[in-house]
Order: sequence, then C-alpha cells, then structure tokens
Amino acid sequence: MTTKDKPIVIVGTGLAGYSLAKEFRKIDLNTPLYLITQDDGHFYSKPQLSTALQQAKTPESLVVTDKNTMQAQLNAEIFTHSTVEAIDTAAQTLVVQTENSRQEISYQSLILAMGALPRPFPVLENIKHHYRVNSLQDYGFFIEKTAQFDDVAIIGSGLVGCEFANDFVEKFKQITVITPDPHPLYRLVPAQMGERLQTVLSSKGITWHTKSYLQAAKEEQGKVHLELSNGSIINVQGILTAIGLQPNTLLAQKANLHINQGIMVDQYLQTNDPHIYALGDCAEIDGQCRQYVAPILQCARALAQTLCHKPTPVIFPLMPISLKVSSHPVIVHPPRIQEGKWSIEQNEGGVKALFHDTNGHLQGYALSGTQTEHRMECLKILSSTPISV
Repeated sequence: MTTKDKPIVIVGTGLAGYSLAKEFRKIDLNTPLYLITQDDGHFYSKPQLSTALQQAKTPESLVVTDKNTMQAQLNAEIFTHSTVEAIDTAAQTLVVQTENSRQEISYQSLILAMGALPRPFPVLENIKHHYRVNSLQDYGFFIEKTAQFDDVAIIGSGLVGCEFANDFVEKFKQITVITPDPHPLYRLVPAQMGERLQTVLSSKGITWHTKSYLQAAKEEQGKVHLELSNGSIINVQGILTAIGLQPNTLLAQKANLHINQGIMVDQYLQTNDPHIYALGDCAEIDGQCRQYVAPILQCARALAQTLCHKPTPVIFPLMPISLKVSSHPVIVHPPRIQEGKWSIEQNEGGVKALFHDTNGHLQGYALSGTQTEHRMECLKILSSTPISV
C-alpha cells in the first residue's frame, strides 16, 4: 500500500474529531478517512450537557446526527466501541481492538482528538452516588440514577459547575455548591462579578459553601454524608464533581510523543512525530490548553488544510468565553497580559469589568447580566488594541 492509499485516521468522534473530518471533506472527497471511537459515534453538542436537564432533554434527543448518517456524509469508515491499544510510529500503524476483532490499521496521517477526562477526586472514588457528566453516556447515567433524588451537591464553581447548578434548579429541591474558591468563576472574573452571580443563583434556592474543601465522605442510610473544612456536615442523595478536565494523553505517552499538560503540538498542530497531529481538549498548543469550542473549530479548519498538503498554522482570533445562565449570562475575554488592573462598573442589572494595561489600553473584559449588551463594543475595542509587552 502506497502512502497516498493509506487512510487519514482520526482517533475520537467528539467535536474536535468530527469537525476536522467535516473540514477535511470540504477539500478532499476521496482520500480514505477512518474515525475510531470508544463510544457509539453519534454526534452531539457537548456544551449542551450542562443545560439539558432544565429542558427535559433525553440522551436520544441530544443526538444531532447518528453514526450511520455521519459515516455516509463523510464518506468515512467509523469504528465504534473500539480502542486503540498501541501506535507503531515507525511502521505508521495502529493496533485497534474493535467490537469483533483485533486489527492493525495503517495511516498516512494520524490525528489524536481524544478529548479530556474529569480530574480525579480521591475522597469520592468509592462513593456509589458520585457522578461526573463528561459525555452523552454520562448524562444518560446521571439522569437515570438521580430520577428520584430531591437533593444533590456539586463540587466546583467554574463555568461547568455554575451551569449545572443553574440547570438543576427545576429538577432538585435542594442544590448545594461546595468550592474552595471565594466566589464562582474565581479564575475568570473579578470578585464583584463572581459575587453578583452567586447572589443571583442563591435567589433560585442554591446554597453555597465557599472557601470550603470536602474533607471526608461516606454513604449511610441512602445518603452521602459530607464533612467540609468549614465544619459543616451535609447529607445529600448524590454528588456531582465539576472540578475541571485533564487532557487524555495516555495513548500518546505510550507512543513516546511529547507530553506536558496535554499532547504538545506546534502551530501546525503537529507533534514531535511528523505524521501525528493532535487537536481539541487533549492537545497543548504552543504551551496552552484551549478547552473551548471556538479554538477547536479554528484548529479543525487549519489542520484540514495542512492534511491536504497546504501547511496552515492555526491563528486564534479574539474568542470570548460565555457562561450559559439565562437569568444572568457572563461573557469574558481574559486579560491578554498580567500587568494592569480592573475597573468595575455595577448597576442593578449586572457588572461591567474592564482590564486596562499600565498605558490605559483595554486588554480584557468581563460582562454580566444586562451589561453583556456591551459585548460587541468591547470586542471591537479589544480587536484594535495592541497587546502590550
């Protein structure tokens, strides 16, 4: 088999894997294309998982396109419920355990789009009613097991933790958020904005334990008994952890690819092996992990060109981050530099925070509630402002 006859192989059928496949097929209709996934291969929007319960969404209703349709649209072969066991970089082959057999698959280019895994939380590892929602299968399991629950606790107050807390309001009678941080979105927004968001969510009946760590947990009499560092003891029927993700790098490590936080790639998304690339939540691009939708789409477009022999570096435009809480939305573009300070304006409807450098130039912003109406204005100013050194 000549190199040009070998397939392009993508490991992963999340947003990164499928977006790349779609972009590649816009350019090249004929090169063999394989996708390998450990799940069922259905395409769905992962960001909707943290807003689905309020809309009474089932796992089936969250599927945008089923696997067979994706396979036909992409003119690709999709291996479902399959695991890549090893990569032979010298031979450019994969060992894949499929549903029915163990196969060796050759590749001309291999793309790792394996996503990220929930960070472990040792205190809860032996708790039966401990849940994580990082996939459609996780979501289905969660809604099935908690169907009769009245109360839950959420560990974590980042974007996902806050979205889940808001999403659970209609489903559960009591929701408790436990976080070591002093306020929600602590690493993203100034204190005034985080505290305003906390007030809004509290008005919906959500209880907060900030600056608090979970020290111990045990199950007894159908409840999870939680002991916090602030001295509180909480009894809940279930607990969800939303403490962030860590890039899925195990396969890459076994193939001797360079790993830091994620799979290390350059601006062309190429690893230290010239035939292997990575994108999405598993990748670390020039030292940064960009685990949001917008960067993934940028990467998919650039890498598709590169795979079609038009080397294209990924260039990231300004990409604000959004919190999906309809009653009090938040839009943030984190400061592009460290030197500077926030200026805060507040009114009844929300908070407007602007980050200026020492020369008075706008270098970042955070908007909440009705102040999000200024998002285009802020984005326009930021896009025309040089990054201070």
